[in-house]
Amino acid sequence: MKKLKLTSFIIFLCIVLSAYRTTGNNSKVSEPSATVQLQQDLDTLLKWFPGEYDNHQQVYKEAIDKLPQEKRHRQTHHIFKEVHLDFIPGRKLYAQQSQHYDLNDLYRQRIYGFEIDTIERAIRLRIYTPRDPGKLTNGHLKPKLFTTLSAEDFFLKPGCDVFWKREGTVFKGYLKKNACNYFSDRFGKQVYLNETLILSKDALVLEDKATDSEGKPVFGVHDKGPTVNLKEKACQ
Repeated sequence: MKKLKLTSFIIFLCIVLSAYRTTGNNSKVSEPSATVQLQQDLDTLLKWFPGEYDNHQQVYKEAIDKLPQEKRHRQTHHIFKEVHLDFIPGRKLYAQQSQHYDLNDLYRQRIYGFEIDTIERAIRLRIYTPRDPGKLTNGHLKPKLFTTLSAEDFFLKPGCDVFWKREGTVFKGYLKKNACNYFSDRFGKQVYLNETLILSKDALVLEDKATDSEGKPVFGVHDKGPTVNLKEKACQ
């Protein structure tokens, strides 16, 4: 059974990576049509996005292939649940991400706000970072929690919006090159974040890189390839 699942994963991985490398049709359409299409795309994106995702199959394959540790991806688990917050514009998702096969080992908690952007001809995802992440822990299980929050509980990082565009059967997301950056006390330098993403009905593929001003790697995925997170179940 494991061999069958692994074979299916490899086939799926090839399909997703093929979509990851292709370039869609960027032909322009009239403004009213573009706005209507973006609204339809937003509805589809928010239909696909919520759920729980995990890259266990990728981690397992790298283990049985006996890749060197430095070439392997860490195990990650992602939870996305649509929530309601009146002080954040657009439609919202709560994001909770953990690692190392420990759902309590949280490395990221965010609120994602989605709106259409007619200038960029894309769906704009703004990332709202909690000042006290602990207040949001397991928010996907506590809908009433969000009624206790206010705008003062979050902050935005300038330049770190993610833009999503539909290309065939997937959505592709991207950060504008080097627009998302900050000074890191940990590394003692300015860090530039760049990320590309793919969302399908069944998977979320992530490739993030952090470099310094000279383009040298600081942290993130650089030579491992993207992280392939398969959707395990819809978020209840």
